[in-house]
Amino acid sequence: MMIETNTTPVYWANKKAYDKGIYRVIANQGSTRSSKTFSLSQLMIDIASGGINQVTGQHYGRKEISVVSPSLPHLKKGARKDVLSNLETQMLFMEDNFNRTDQIYTFPATGSYIEFFGADDSQKVRGPGRDILYINEANLLNRETYIQLALRTREMIFMDFNPADEYSWVYEVADKTGNKLIISTYKNNLANLSKEQIAEIEALKDADENLWKVFGLGQRGTSSETIYTHFKVIDEMPERGEQVMGQDFGYNVPSALIDIEFYEGGLYWDEVLYEPKLTTTDLIERYKALKVKMGRPIYCDAAEPKTIEELVRAGYNAMPADKDVTEGIRKVKSMPLYITKRSINLLKEARSYKWKVDKDGRVLDEPVKFNDHAMDAGRYGTFTHLTGFQFVPVGGTL
Repeated sequence: MMIETNTTPVYWANKKAYDKGIYRVIANQGSTRSSKTFSLSQLMIDIASGGINQVTGQHYGRKEISVVSPSLPHLKKGARKDVLSNLETQMLFMEDNFNRTDQIYTFPATGSYIEFFGADDSQKVRGPGRDILYINEANLLNRETYIQLALRTREMIFMDFNPADEYSWVYEVADKTGNKLIISTYKNNLANLSKEQIAEIEALKDADENLWKVFGLGQRGTSSETIYTHFKVIDEMPERGEQVMGQDFGYNVPSALIDIEFYEGGLYWDEVLYEPKLTTTDLIERYKALKVKMGRPIYCDAAEPKTIEELVRAGYNAMPADKDVTEGIRKVKSMPLYITKRSINLLKEARSYKWKVDKDGRVLDEPVKFNDHAMDAGRYGTFTHLTGFQFVPVGGTL
């Protein structure tokens, strides 16, 4: 049963809509950091553990719940992580109840369960049905996948999404008569955000009107200043061309490692790592776990020479990258660009990577500095390798 701690207005808006029992779909459109995923994870637990319906006053009965993201790795870092975290916070988590092989958490007291799977698993998408479906980052799924999931859902569908796309099938579903649209912003979650996180979001007011509209106000995007409009989504890397990597360092923001391949005139990008709070020691351990090849060139953010040196001492072929943003973007745009479908964070960044626009509406030759960690990493490796850039630090060698 839901312990009423650390809940936001987003949780209560969704619970109120669910308890009415009159909607087929409850769609959560919101800015970054609005607590959409966290709040819906809390609600799934409330329902599965036999919480009380505030309209009927009755406990929820047995429910079969599916939580779905574009891929299982994405799910593990997002919605599943939030469900398990909330279970632990509420002192409900028991390891024996979690089948990690099948990715199913059961609630013995009610007979309910929550299962987790990626939308890239076609057998699961077209498999057995459920009572309740929760789709995390629904705009990253295609319409056909949604239809297959919806057809196998007996009662209610929850979904969440950032409204970064100018056009998307999720808007049609969210706006359909009989469905419920809940719009949230970071201001619904201020108690759980740091001053730095709030400042980063609010800096968009002066940086880009459209990104502020999407990621600050939770409203739908209308900008046509997207930088990479030419990329296509593919299943796998060719693994037959010349291969390098690009690394953008971060701590409070994600460190991003992108696998880059040049093949038959095309440029291929694959997300290998996208994770915040990594020290250099952590990063080296991730390299080992990911089996990053020692000899493969890794073009890194030149602003972090100490980190690059530690990677070199660990045996990796790391080197500073050319950070010329404008020329780097032009080089990437000059080639056919393919991004693997498993590169969820990379795809999210590519879809919202925008040119700055001044107050007079003029498009500037400079991108907005927001959610660009994978974009930087991809550009570092692509541009530096193709131009043969050699970094020469002032005062001697690196």
